[in-house]
Amino acid sequence: MSSKPSGRRYTGDLIMFGTAMLMGSSYPFAKDVLQVMSPLLYSGSRYLIASLFLFVMMALMRRPLGLPRRDWLPLFLLSLVGVTLFQACWGLAMTRTAPSLGSIVMTTTTAFSAILAWFGGRRLPALGWAGIVLAFAGVVLVVNNSLSSVTLSFGSLDGTLLWMLAAFAWALYVERCAPYNQRLGALPVMAWTTLFGSLVLVPIALVFDSLGEFAKLDDRLLGFWFYTAIFPVGVAFLGLTAGLERLGVSRVMVYMYLIPVAGVGLSAAFFGDPLTTARVLGGLIVLAGVILTRVALDRAARVPV
Repeated sequence: MSSKPSGRRYTGDLIMFGTAMLMGSSYPFAKDVLQVMSPLLYSGSRYLIASLFLFVMMALMRRPLGLPRRDWLPLFLLSLVGVTLFQACWGLAMTRTAPSLGSIVMTTTTAFSAILAWFGGRRLPALGWAGIVLAFAGVVLVVNNSLSSVTLSFGSLDGTLLWMLAAFAWALYVERCAPYNQRLGALPVMAWTTLFGSLVLVPIALVFDSLGEFAKLDDRLLGFWFYTAIFPVGVAFLGLTAGLERLGVSRVMVYMYLIPVAGVGLSAAFFGDPLTTARVLGGLIVLAGVILTRVALDRAARVPV
């Protein structure tokens, strides 16, 4: 009887490893597309395609597609944070920074989750605060990108601030989605919020941009655009929901630390993103900080209030 749960857990581990690699791969592929396409149109259009993919998969899995009327407004408001704001900042930040920097800074989502939990009345041990400070110190080193001199300037910070706003938006979205995930299921919540958020972001993008931008994409870039819509979003969201069902939140969060590994590795190996000593060291410090914060959050959750 014990082999069934262990097999389910092993499958969940494999799913989450692949999911983390897919999510990390979006950074270098997106950077090339954004040399031609505007960030808002890119982000909105790929999430619209991803939402349609999720609904098709739900239909194939014979999952209910409907959404209770009482949940329309709450999920729409959540989509404004977790999709519209998050993806607008993600795309704009990607045009201003190296992909490796973005994949590292986005791991501060865990630190923002801890801060939100503290504001919500949840006690955060000293270990958690130490992890938050360490994570943000690592971000400073990643952005400075030097061990011998201070290179920080507004030009180097604007993209970083957008990444941090994106990380905060995602943390807030994940926290507020929790009760809806429990009641409706994580997959319908992701599908509907992805659809709502993209339907808001695309019209905003079209105020400034034109659908004619798609004609500027050659076959390679169009393939990259389609890949980042289907795999790092659509397929990865399916993997994320399967991982949550098999492993639980805490174990799934451990695999999220592989995202910058995939983002940095692919950016350096295939897209020419320079990999400096300062950025590697800073990335390791950020990861150490978010791991400490995650451990503190898990310990706090086990302590009776």
